[in-house]
Parts: sequence; structure tokens; C-alpha cells
Amino acid sequence: MADSGAANGSVPAARAAAHRIPKMAEVIAAELRSRILQGELEPGESLLSEAILMDQYEVSRPTLREALRLLEAQDLISVRRGSHRGPVVNLPDVGVAARAVAIQLQIRKTTLADVYRFRMLYEPPAARLAAMNATPESVRLLRRGLDDEAAAIGDSAAYAAAAWQFHSVLMDLSGNTTMAVVTEGLQHISEQHSARGMVSLPDQREQQERSFKAHCRLVDLIEMGDGARAEEFWARHMELVREVQSGWSEDQHITELLD
Repeated sequence: MADSGAANGSVPAARAAAHRIPKMAEVIAAELRSRILQGELEPGESLLSEAILMDQYEVSRPTLREALRLLEAQDLISVRRGSHRGPVVNLPDVGVAARAVAIQLQIRKTTLADVYRFRMLYEPPAARLAAMNATPESVRLLRRGLDDEAAAIGDSAAYAAAAWQFHSVLMDLSGNTTMAVVTEGLQHISEQHSARGMVSLPDQREQQERSFKAHCRLVDLIEMGDGARAEEFWARHMELVREVQSGWSEDQHITELLD
């Protein structure tokens, strides 16, 4: 019996789509994207003017502008209409990726508890790596963050922002780029839920002070270079926080917190 997909033409259509010849605009965008990602074109640097790019690629203005729109949609360039500088290379904002991830989490009805359990998988190992890689400068960076946290205690929004900045710095200092990017991507979601969840707690200030104390202890362990104890301590701390949050985070969906 003939395959039903082949019979109705869906399989050939899928194969044809897979082998579709890219449009010229896509080819141009891919080449410029590669140059940007490989560092040949630095953030803030101008591409050539439209006239020169059209001549270089031997394409019409509409084709070139379609290529530029593709790059602009990926936040890789900014196109300033009427500017003689031409398109300017951007440092892509991780928020673009974060919004895309947040949409996917919304679609799947993801809860804040689910996001937190994911963080529990990688933050303790990151604390260990930060301790193993500790330098005087990295410790100073963490302690500056602690100063910001101390000043923000009592203000739910300000404390959430300062505490999440601490998490971001911690992930950066782990030396693992993937963890750092993932953390930055989740920051918008988690910072909001931290601020709003903290408001609902009767002992908001006490919880902030406990969080701050835990962060101070972690920095002490990192400064000592004690990776094993840093990982163990952070895992225990995150479990305690999960228990405090469990009353409201299990049923709180991501969609309720996005701007």
C-alpha cells in the first residue's frame, strides 16, 4: 500500500521545502551575520552604505533592504533611515531570546516552581565553579553586589533586582557561558516573581535579610576557594527557599508575570 503522506504529496512537499534554494536576501543576511558573530564587524561599527552594499552584492535596493530587515529582526543591526553611516552593528540583547523562551513557557503553562526547580539543577554547581575560579577581583565584584543588596532591604522591587544581579554575577564567575546566558534569560521572569512573591509574605523584610545572609555566606566560601562546601551550601539554601515559595509558586504561571 502506498504511504498516505506520499500519496497526498506532503512528503515531496516537505523534501522540497528542506532543499529550497535560499533567496538572495537570505544569502546576504547570512554572510553579514557570520561576519558579525565572528567578530569581523564590532558592535557600534557601521556597515557600508546601502549604495555600496547594493553594488558589492549586485542586488536591487528592495533585496538589500529585505536582508537588512532580517538582521534587524535578530537585533544584530540598527537601521537608521536617512543616515549616511549605514546600518550599525548591535550587541544583541539577551532579552530578545528571553522573551522567546518566556512565550514558550507560557504556551506550556509553566509554573514559577518549575523554573525554580530548573535553577536548582545548575546554580549549586555554578557556585562550586565560582569558588574554584575565585580571584580577588571576582570576590570584590560579588561584595559590591552585596552592598547593593544591603541597601535595598525593605524594598521588594529593589531587593529583587539587586539579588538577581548577584545571581547573574555568580553565573558569570562560574566560567560557564551557557549557564550565564541561561540565567540572564530567566532573570526577567524570576526577578518579577521574587518581587511580587515577597510582597505577599508577612515577614518580607525577614526573608530578605535571610537571603542576604545566605549570599554573604556563599561569598565567604567562594573567597576561601572551597568549591565543595559552596555547592553544598547553595543547594541547601535553594531547597529552603523552595519550601518558603511552595505555597504560592506551584500555581503561579509565567503568563501572569510577563510585561
